[in-house]
Amino acid sequence: MADDDTELRGLVRELVTLSRRFRGNAERLHPDLSFVDYSLLSEMAARDGARAADLVGLYGLNKSTISRQVAALQRAGLVVREADPHNHRAQLLRPSDHGRELLARADALMYREVDTRTDGWATEEVQALRALLARYNAAASAVAADAPSR
Repeated sequence: MADDDTELRGLVRELVTLSRRFRGNAERLHPDLSFVDYSLLSEMAARDGARAADLVGLYGLNKSTISRQVAALQRAGLVVREADPHNHRAQLLRPSDHGRELLARADALMYREVDTRTDGWATEEVQALRALLARYNAAASAVAADAPSR
């Protein structure tokens, strides 16, 4: 693909548009819930709790950045810290009840938007898009794992 600059530029534009729309949805739901906040809450919920170190590795950010984000979520009452049952020195971060409620509303909004945008698509087309995005994200995760954290 790298040899077709026009297609690559078009793909980047589409990915930026997609990101902007998802960020906008999260921010419309709650004025203090950014897309980053939504993403962190989603990850914590999907993992049934995450250590800060897990989030550092996943997002490729430094510990202080994640720490500031988590502290802000905690102050907003969206995240709670619990002892990690597998490591007494670590803490798990989980969405609070309020965080789960906000996340459920954000998820519903995201699902509705995707459902609306794919209305009329064949199941195979939705599956193909999902598979291609999963492949793209897996490649991005592999690249991030090799890069030094910021």
